[in-house]
Amino acid sequence: MRYLAAFLVTAAASCQDMPPNPNPPPTGEPQLQLKLVVSSGLTQPLYLTHAGDGSGDLYVVEKAGRIRIIEGRTLRTQPFLDITGKTAKGGEQGLLGLAFHPNYRNNGFFYVNYTNASGDTIIARYSANRSTKLADPSTEQVVLSVDQPYDNHNAGWLGFGPDKMLYIPLGDGGSGGDPENYAQRLLPQDGNRHMLGKVLRLDVNGSETGLNYRIPADNPSLGGRVSELWALGLRNPWRASFDRQTGDLWIGDVGQSTQEEISLGPGGGKGLNYGWKIMEGNFCYDNSVAPGCNSASLTPPVHAYGRSDGYSVTGGYVYRGSRFPRMRGRYFFTDFGSGHLWSLRLVNGTWTRKTEISSAGTGLASFGEDEQGELYLISLFGGQVWQLEDQL
Repeated sequence: MRYLAAFLVTAAASCQDMPPNPNPPPTGEPQLQLKLVVSSGLTQPLYLTHAGDGSGDLYVVEKAGRIRIIEGRTLRTQPFLDITGKTAKGGEQGLLGLAFHPNYRNNGFFYVNYTNASGDTIIARYSANRSTKLADPSTEQVVLSVDQPYDNHNAGWLGFGPDKMLYIPLGDGGSGGDPENYAQRLLPQDGNRHMLGKVLRLDVNGSETGLNYRIPADNPSLGGRVSELWALGLRNPWRASFDRQTGDLWIGDVGQSTQEEISLGPGGGKGLNYGWKIMEGNFCYDNSVAPGCNSASLTPPVHAYGRSDGYSVTGGYVYRGSRFPRMRGRYFFTDFGSGHLWSLRLVNGTWTRKTEISSAGTGLASFGEDEQGELYLISLFGGQVWQLEDQL
């Protein structure tokens, strides 16, 4: 024991003699800037993600039906996938979302969300050759088709959760004010319209009778049955994301006429009712719809803002990267109309908003995240891709 004691004394003395850390971690508020990654060559880009395969490549979705690759800081000319012949492209339609299978490195599978020639939502799987970095359009396997009664509110994001299940938030079917009340309906309807205004959760690692997927047994019982439905009460959840540290599901839900909202599903948000069309943000919209505006069963947004601040929220990500410590733990989001770039952070139990950049430009369609958790921002109209950085 005396040798151990002597060692500890020596080690303590050595620590006292060490000089202070010449590069202590930064403190205080981040000072955000946008660093240009791609300035031209993209046509109406609206999403960016990674394949989780260690390549460092970034995949950018173009609205018309192409997926492009950024290798390093260079945009590859040949598309990774081109399904422009399959997609309806008007208004809020097109190729809208992309998610790579958690085992993409070995199976080459990835999933897309697009509107077909009839305007309906298609969730499809494709296969890619990782050596050539090309996907084969002929490998399409339609996982799910959802009838869209109108041409707007298609949402578009899809992604794998920490549980390796595929999550698909869908809009309420469109028009205005959800005239058929799809977001609150739970019983099966023709064309799968009961899935509108919901978050779906699918197990795409198998199949069951009549389906190209399995319904997870631990999905909630909604409408008296366990089905694809995971949560309900959404209007147009254009962009969502999982916090890679906590597993929480963040949803940016575009408002009707008065409020934009950021909703939070702790641990994924199993069984939650986010309120639409009973509520619009924190305001009562239609008290005639059960269970009514004052029901404790509804989950309010963690943040909502009115038309004086902007319109058409673009949901983002909680920053979990390592390059910019002052950004960690903040949820970053923006607004398609105003271009304000904001963050939310929890202060004394309340989600508090900060304006990080007062005007980052209009038409900001999406954030993106690379494999290391660094964040990007995309302009639909200008075709640029920027990386979010802290001016340390």
